[in-house]
Amino acid sequence: MSKLIGDKLTDDLYRRLLGHHLEEDAEKVILLSTIDESGWPHPAMLSYFEVVAKDRSNLRFATYKNSSTTNNMRRNGKATVSIIDERVAYYVKGNVEEVAGEMRSVPQSTKLNLRVKQVFADEADEEFESGAYVSSGVTYRNPRRTEQVARAREILSELVAGSLD
Repeated sequence: MSKLIGDKLTDDLYRRLLGHHLEEDAEKVILLSTIDESGWPHPAMLSYFEVVAKDRSNLRFATYKNSSTTNNMRRNGKATVSIIDERVAYYVKGNVEEVAGEMRSVPQSTKLNLRVKQVFADEADEEFESGAYVSSGVTYRNPRRTEQVARAREILSELVAGSLD
């Protein structure tokens, strides 16, 4: 059952999203959900190479500039980020604003900022599901992992640079 735990990233979430553990997180997926033009939830999978915490109130994304996901955020300015891993499930809801239409390090991507509005933690209800917990998050395989970790450092650095003026 998910519970509202605040309007800023928790210590654990902030640590996970600072981009300091890229080797450890290289094959983990972050789920980004938007709402499409018909009102349907639209999920997209990002990696820890495309999402970073600027501070406890702002997340930055690099998403393909012409994707449905990016267009949904441009249109309605809302998104939910799901961080799911062993014994952890967080949902971060917020308002999204485009920071740059094209990124220097990845010209095919747009730089977006999500201002955190609500943070939820989800866990099994001990009364009904005693001992149950999330055993893992979604992962993917990346045959070019080593070179992509090096490139991710450049992308994340560009994402956290600058402010929302």
